[in-house]
Amino acid sequence: MYDPDDAVLLEHLSCENTDYPASSVRAAHRTMQVHRECLVGECRAKTAAHAKLKEAGHLTPDSSRVRD
Repeated sequence: MYDPDDAVLLEHLSCENTDYPASSVRAAHRTMQVHRECLVGECRAKTAAHAKLKEAGHLTPDSSRVRD
């Protein structure tokens, strides 16, 4: 059976959704968990979440890693 709430949830979890991950630090943390297999720079949701967490000081990138 189709549940309209499922559509809302799937929209929040979509790799294309940048509004939800940037809406709060809590949403950004949740997005990073849900999109753990995605790559920053490729997944728009994870990229937005990464930026939100970095901006809020909740994320300190590893200085020994080189990003392409």
